[in-house]
This record gives sequence, structure tokens and C-alpha cells, in this order.
Amino acid sequence: MKVIVGMATFAGREDACETAVESLANQVDDILLWDNSTEGAEDLTDNGKFAGLSMIDEDCYYLTCDDDLLYPEDYVEQMLEAIERTNSIVTHHGRILTGLNKNYYTGHESFRCLDDVNIERRIDVCGTGVTGFKTSAFNPVHLPYSKDKKMSDLIFSCAAVHHGIDIFVQPHKKGWIKQLDIDHKTSIYSTEKHKATRQAEIANEIYSLRYETH
Repeated sequence: MKVIVGMATFAGREDACETAVESLANQVDDILLWDNSTEGAEDLTDNGKFAGLSMIDEDCYYLTCDDDLLYPEDYVEQMLEAIERTNSIVTHHGRILTGLNKNYYTGHESFRCLDDVNIERRIDVCGTGVTGFKTSAFNPVHLPYSKDKKMSDLIFSCAAVHHGIDIFVQPHKKGWIKQLDIDHKTSIYSTEKHKATRQAEIANEIYSLRYETH
């Protein structure tokens, strides 16, 4: 089964994006890059990493990746093993939601792809820059054109909980995945953390489905 990467980028990230792509190129069959700055292209923001799902005509492993991360040489091998072993969505970044009506960025338990994660455990929201799944089990082709922009982690994870598929964060050591040199003022965390009303609404939906309906 083929391994496909979906990635989104925008103007100003050219050097980092090239490096991110190069770190993955020898590990996968194809990288489907949505460039939001291309003339005539719709600006899908980070949702563009899902655009490749509608371009695939057979089941595959689909890995969503970010244009500002350097991926290790064994990244894909590790992701495929975890996908098969857990029969779920796997990730190296995300959150366990700890309640309703909390600030999405600061109010929940977080696991970072750039830091140590010591154990595998089920989480509620994955970080879609370091996430993988089999399209035979989950294929949210509708996500690229969601009205909710710059919150791909939440809309993807909300679709997963509606689909009944679990998300497991994977253990890794700090430094295994590295941050590339970018202008951090352009990151979604920097631009969205102080205006996270819609993010809290989606997090509430996920929390209610996970913990209040069972």
C-alpha cells in the first residue's frame, strides 16, 4: 500500500518547506503539496494538507505533515508500524481535553512533538503536522473546504470522533522531530491563541462526544 504525504504551505515558507519535503521524500511514494500562495489557488490555510485525499484513487497510508518540521529518517517506518499496531490514527503531538469551555491552547493537557513523550496513550486532539492513518479506515475528504480555517487539528479530530476512530500519541524523544527556522510570528499558535472562541467550541464538541455520551 502506498504512503502519501499531504502538506500545505504559503508564501515565506519556501526554504523551510523545501527542507521538510526533502526529509520525507525518500521515505514515501508521493508528497501532495498544497501551496496557498499559488496564483489562482484557493487559500485553504492548513486545511490544504487534506486536499490530497480527493486526488487518491486507492487506499493508502496518508501522513499529514507540516512545512516547518524536519522529519527523522525513520519517521515513516515508525508511523506505519504504529498505525498497524493500534489500528487507529497515530500522532506525535496533541491534547487530552480536560473539560468544557477552556482555552484550547492553554487549558488542556498537551503532548508536543518537539519534546519528550514517554508513553503511548489515547488522546482527544492530534497535531496534524505529525499524524498518520489508513484511508481505508478513515478518509475525511470534506475537510479541505471546511469553513473553519487555521484549526485543522480540531476539525480533523472532531471528524475522527464522529467516525468512531481513536487517536494515539506515540512516544518519542525530544529532538527526534526538529523545528525548522521560520518566522514564529506566522505560526498558527501565535496568530490564533488570543482569539480561540471557535476552537473552544469544537473542543467542547469533541469533549462531549468522548466523555459525556458514554
